Amino acid sequence: MTYSRINKPVFYTDHVNWTKIHGRAKSDTISSESGSFNTGYDEFDMFDLQPQNLASWDTSGNATTHIVMAIDFGASVTCDSFAMLNHNIPTAEGYIRIAHHTSAITGAGQGTPVVINTVYLNGAEIEVSLEDIIEPAADGDTLFTFNAALKRYWSIEIVDKASFSATDLTIGAVLLGEQYSFPHSPDMNVAQSFGMSGVSISESGGGKRFADSRWIKGNSSGGSGTNYIPFRTSTTGFAQMIGRQAFTLSYSYVSDTNILPSDLSSVGGDNFALDVFIKTGGKTLPFVFGVDSASTTEGDYMFARLMSDLSISQLAYTVHNIGFTVEQEF
Repeated sequence: MTYSRINKPVFYTDHVNWTKIHGRAKSDTISSESGSFNTGYDEFDMFDLQPQNLASWDTSGNATTHIVMAIDFGASVTCDSFAMLNHNIPTAEGYIRIAHHTSAITGAGQGTPVVINTVYLNGAEIEVSLEDIIEPAADGDTLFTFNAALKRYWSIEIVDKASFSATDLTIGAVLLGEQYSFPHSPDMNVAQSFGMSGVSISESGGGKRFADSRWIKGNSSGGSGTNYIPFRTSTTGFAQMIGRQAFTLSYSYVSDTNILPSDLSSVGGDNFALDVFIKTGGKTLPFVFGVDSASTTEGDYMFARLMSDLSISQLAYTVHNIGFTVEQEF
C-alpha cells in the first residue's frame, strides 16, 4: 500500500502500435504462427490497446497447442518490458514466454527466451525446460521487465501447463516495449485528480439539482472478471475508485540529454522525446503508467494517455524544465 505516493514515475509503451502510427502495417508486423482463434477473433484484437476487446483462442479444443504471436518490427528495436491486460491465463492454465530471434519466428519454442528482470505485478518467474517464463498468479493484469535486447524479430508465446484447461484462453491487450523513467523524482507540486466529466448537473428554476451520470467510473463490460478496469481488478465493483484519475507532473533542472535527442533529424538515444512522446504519438496511444518505478502495488499503475503537448523551458545552458499530464484510460 503506497497511497499513490509519487516517487519516480515510469512509462511502459508498446512498440507494435508505435510502428503502426509511423506507417508500418499491422499485418506486416504481427502474425499468428500457432493456435486456433475462436470464430470472430484474430491477432489484431490482441494488439489494439483496448483491454476490454478480447482475443479468444480455442485452447479447450487444442489443449496442447501453444499460442504463438510472431512480431517483425521491420528493423531492430530495443524491448525490455511486457504488460498483458485483462487475461485469464491462470484459469486457462498457461504460462507467458517472450523470445527474440535473428530471423522470423514461425512456431512454438523458437528464438531466445528473454532473461526476466523483475515481475512487478501478478506473476512469478519460473523455469520450464531451462527457460525463464512467467506464471501469472491470477486472472487480470501482469507486468514485468527483462534484460534489454535490440532485435527485429520477437514472439509472445502462451505455453500450456501440461495441457490447457476446459476454459478458452482470452487476452485483452499486450504491450511489448521499453520502459522509461526520468533520472529523478518530479517537483513537489504534483497534482492528482479524479475527474468526473461523466456526470453533468442541471438545475431547475427553483434551484433543485439533478445529476445525469453517463459514467462515474470505467465501463466494466467484458473481460476476465466482472467490473474489470485495468489495474483496478482487486476490488469489488462498488468499492472501485470512481472518476478518471490524472496526474500533472513537472520536472526542474533536467539535463537536455534526458529530454531530447542530440539531433532532431534522426531521433535516437534514451530520452523522453523518443521513449514516450514519439512512441505514443503524443496523445495518440495509451500506455502503462506507474507512480513509482519500483512499486509492486497494483493501484500504483494505470492504463493512461499523455494529455498535454511536449512543452520544454530552458533554465540555463543544457538544463530544462518539463511538464505534462497523464490521464487514465478505461
